[in-house]
Amino acid sequence: MLDKVMEYFFKYAEEQENPYEKFPLGTEVDEFGGPYIEITNSGKMAIVAKDRGEECFRKETTSPEVLARWVYEQFNKE
Repeated sequence: MLDKVMEYFFKYAEEQENPYEKFPLGTEVDEFGGPYIEITNSGKMAIVAKDRGEECFRKETTSPEVLARWVYEQFNKE
């Protein structure tokens, strides 16, 4: 599923005329507030951030295309 998210991410970034060489998020939990991707067996996908074990941000979807756009927006705020 992460492959599909990445595919949509690179496509979206290209459409925005801001191509990326590397996907900016991983699936490793960062306990210091850094965002990461979480994908469950039920098909839910999320951008999550934890700070010292406490979840401080979560944005969930079942659409890899939507998640890809959120990741792009997370790293390209104006």
